[in-house]
Amino acid sequence: MSLWRHSTTTSFPGVRILHLSDLHIEPTPEERMPGLMRSLDNDRRQIVRSGADLVLVSGDLTTYGSSEVSHLALAREWLDSLGLPYLAVPGNHDLGPSPWRAEKSPRAEAYEDVAYKDTGYGRTFDPNPLVSYDLDVARVIGVGLREGDPDGVLRRLDTVLGSDSRPVILFGHYPVVPVREPKIHPDFGSEEFIPRTGQALAALVRRHRNVAVYACGHVHVSSARRLAPHCLQITAGSLGQGSSSYRVFDLNDDGLSFATMLGSGPLTFWDGAVPGLDMEFSLGDPAERSGWIPWA
Repeated sequence: MSLWRHSTTTSFPGVRILHLSDLHIEPTPEERMPGLMRSLDNDRRQIVRSGADLVLVSGDLTTYGSSEVSHLALAREWLDSLGLPYLAVPGNHDLGPSPWRAEKSPRAEAYEDVAYKDTGYGRTFDPNPLVSYDLDVARVIGVGLREGDPDGVLRRLDTVLGSDSRPVILFGHYPVVPVREPKIHPDFGSEEFIPRTGQALAALVRRHRNVAVYACGHVHVSSARRLAPHCLQITAGSLGQGSSSYRVFDLNDDGLSFATMLGSGPLTFWDGAVPGLDMEFSLGDPAERSGWIPWA
């Protein structure tokens, strides 16, 4: 049960959620990774057959969407084609998190100094930086964050979490606790993108014991790390660029099981840049690939 490639299991109790991340969609012929859209089309067929009740996508839907709104439209078209309910939040490639990141990467992380609803992402997907989906057994909440929280997301999230005692699956783009040692790349940690806001989010999660899972992406590895005694931070790999994988969450009255599905793209990403990395670095050890989280 811990790791599958293209399983076709469709019977399950309770509610099924898929957690995708870092699709990095771009028009063909792809500039960044040739063949990416063909790989994602293969994965789309598997996702449609998964029996999912909800798909959540934790950012970097595109590579150049922050400056190319048409790429965001293409990503929305891909997600709409699943025919499944979904929630998405932006990553640094969809909505630049800060002016200083935009200076380092002006095309891929363009910063829009406007209200969230007026950004390319807000106009293409959802004008609300806090999105949610109500399940009988739990609640799913997504947060689109920029450094300094100019959109007031954390204040609203604090209120929402305090108003409902049901278990919460929270998701955003950036991990807020380290996912691997050694550090993958000095410019790739979340502290380089949302340093103060990321730590504020972590503190907020630690205050609210009903947050059972914080699902995120960004780092292109599949990992599970304890954020708080009551909350596990779970990253999905990059379905588009590698490690090509995504998560399956099955919920019932007692808790949540998580497992890992492999996509059809490359299973590694960082091995070409950092010598000595093995498959376990990308996909995690067995305890990170699957497990059980009881509701508190």
